[in-house]
Amino acid sequence: MQSFTPFLGSVFFLALISNTLPSSNTVPSYPTQTPTQICRLDLSNELFGGVNHACGTTLDRSRCCPVLAAWLFAAHARTALEVSAPAPPPSGDLPMMPDDSQKCVNSLQDSLRNRSIRIPQPNATCDAILCFCGIRLHQITSLSCPNAFNVTAFRNVSGTHNATPTAVVRSLEKNCRNASYAGCTQCLNALQKIKGCKKENESESESERAKKMFKRDCQLMALTWLLGRNKTAYIPTVSAVLRAVMYSAHPHESKCSPDQENMPLAVDSLQFETSKGSSSLLRLSSIMLVIVTVVFCF
Repeated sequence: MQSFTPFLGSVFFLALISNTLPSSNTVPSYPTQTPTQICRLDLSNELFGGVNHACGTTLDRSRCCPVLAAWLFAAHARTALEVSAPAPPPSGDLPMMPDDSQKCVNSLQDSLRNRSIRIPQPNATCDAILCFCGIRLHQITSLSCPNAFNVTAFRNVSGTHNATPTAVVRSLEKNCRNASYAGCTQCLNALQKIKGCKKENESESESERAKKMFKRDCQLMALTWLLGRNKTAYIPTVSAVLRAVMYSAHPHESKCSPDQENMPLAVDSLQFETSKGSSSLLRLSSIMLVIVTVVFCF
């Protein structure tokens, strides 16, 4: 029995290794980053599994981009809705503050590489997230969405607070629970009620273009809030809606895809991640069964 002890210890060691999986929490910033380069993303196993499943093999705009955007909005939700400084006036002439896109893309790509997940690039000068999919991340204080959020609420002792959604945004919780064609259409109709503010000193043609841009930014922030409430429940529907809003074959009309063409990808991604976890537990159980069998034989 004593001669068997080293072998038994090795088997236990292998069992521990086989059960090692990344934890679902906020990914810390790397020591080499400066404060201006930090992007706080809440990255989880669901996100890595979902992105890898939708984008890890081929880079398809209608397949990968909606899922990638939905998971990135979900990861950025806590930071995006935090108000840490006085909000700009709704109709002021101040320029829009820079968004978080580049530094957050850098953080996400570093985390993906650390897990051996690679999103293909269209070419050497165009990355998948910013260039190919056109995903932009904003903070609520850089937008003007009085129809959607109240950013002037009382701050806590740290001087920060979360933007408070209006009734039109809160209605998304009940209107966006179904990822079918009918459910996507219902969610999209509720989303269209969210408006954005434009600047007053712009020409008629420029203001119309800006109006559409600001409206979409406010709508995307509303979806970000929804994902922050429950990303697992709303990822499938938000993916379908983002496909209609951002990646439609007809860019001038936002229309959900039929059920046979809709976005089962986010659901498949969640099932994929669950299956992956179950397989790991099954593998560990098999190893422990071997250990017990060998011990009894000796």
